[in-house]
Amino acid sequence: MAKAGMRRPDPKEPHGTESNHISRFPKNKVRPVPALQGKAKSAGEKAPPM
Repeated sequence: MAKAGMRRPDPKEPHGTESNHISRFPKNKVRPVPALQGKAKSAGEKAPPM
């Protein structure tokens, strides 16, 4: 229900995310980078190479 001073939306028009369009973007084929573990994750200094 519309509040005072707001326009009443038409119920026949799509609003929000109600649409029938399909997102057409390619999937990411690159594997994610592994997260740092242990002391290197919480320390403020650079971690040694793996």
